[in-house]
Amino acid sequence: MRPPVKRLKCAVSRRAAAVLAGLACAGCAERALELLVAAEEDPCSELITQSACDEEAELGCSWQPNDVGCLSTDPTCAPGRCAQGDPFVRRVEDRLLLNGRSFRFVGVGSWALLQPGACGWVDAAESQAWLEEAFDGLVQARISVVRAYGFQSSAGSTGDDYWWFDAAVNAARRAGVRLMFYIENQTGECSSGEWRSDAWYQQGHAYPYGSYAHSYLDHARALAERYRDEPTVLGYTLVQGLRPGDAELALSFASEVGQLLHGVAPNQLISLDLRTGWDASDASLFRQAQELSVVDLMDVVDYPEPWEHPEPLLTSVVEAVRAVNKPRVIGEGAFQLFDDSEQGLIERAERAEQRMLYWQELGFQGALLWNYQPGWLEISEEFDARPADPLLRADGVLARAPW
Repeated sequence: MRPPVKRLKCAVSRRAAAVLAGLACAGCAERALELLVAAEEDPCSELITQSACDEEAELGCSWQPNDVGCLSTDPTCAPGRCAQGDPFVRRVEDRLLLNGRSFRFVGVGSWALLQPGACGWVDAAESQAWLEEAFDGLVQARISVVRAYGFQSSAGSTGDDYWWFDAAVNAARRAGVRLMFYIENQTGECSSGEWRSDAWYQQGHAYPYGSYAHSYLDHARALAERYRDEPTVLGYTLVQGLRPGDAELALSFASEVGQLLHGVAPNQLISLDLRTGWDASDASLFRQAQELSVVDLMDVVDYPEPWEHPEPLLTSVVEAVRAVNKPRVIGEGAFQLFDDSEQGLIERAERAEQRMLYWQELGFQGALLWNYQPGWLEISEEFDARPADPLLRADGVLARAPW
């Protein structure tokens, strides 16, 4: 018989006692004791396996990402944590909250983590170790959100093999990361088929396309059903670079898919990654799309140009963002590398750091830098955790991000 979970009533840890001993003001110790004991009374924290945690769901226990990520090579590294409280990130008007506290984040975007289709190169025998090492690279910078390609091409030829998805969720939970999945790509790259035409947005997404066994809608529904109760999955982005020629199609497509996903997985969030040319009519479309009730995050792309001395975001972008009462995040911020020398890496990191301060001034509550590519070779906007690059070091730019 499994032993019952202990209900901690008055116990105070040695750490808490040390804190209390250092309090000098009258009445401080009593109040601090009350707060510390309340914080340490979570009976779920003693459960160290997911199965044991799941069995105590009536206590409000749930298996969640680690508060602080740890390395897969560390024998003491827990695969997750059991805790009480709401484990999902919620949107409340223009804020993101996690268990009642403000949730701001810095993270990365990646096309490679789930090895999609023709873009994959990792041998099956090495896939688990490669994925664990990829998430290990994010731990030292305290990365809290990763948005990755989650196309049907990562689910095998049948579209029903979720090994990569499950392995990514497990690795992310251990690394203290929450995941968002791109469900599709506007261009078809790393997916199947070609450019997503207006016909695709109107009807084609409801039928199998390219080499896929399932439709876009079926794949989206299957992902949502599989991870609807998984706090490690923050949510879904409908299409990377969503860009139909007909503005009305963008609104109707987003409404249709958003209602589907929220109906299946109401605990998870949705963003669009809507791309436009940002003229007056585009700004109007951006605002209308972000105001849809199914959209939770205002997701802005910023590829600062010119690369050396980037200009501010267009006024129309800023005005549209400020007009909508929703959390605003930089969904993709990219910084070109001019050469792979140590000085080149430092200069790119400096440009990224300055731009993040600018994003904070505009009221953005988080940012994802594109593109995290472990072991990159070609000089582009890609980066990884190599020691020479200040982006992902323990004391680097992302670790010091203003969120």
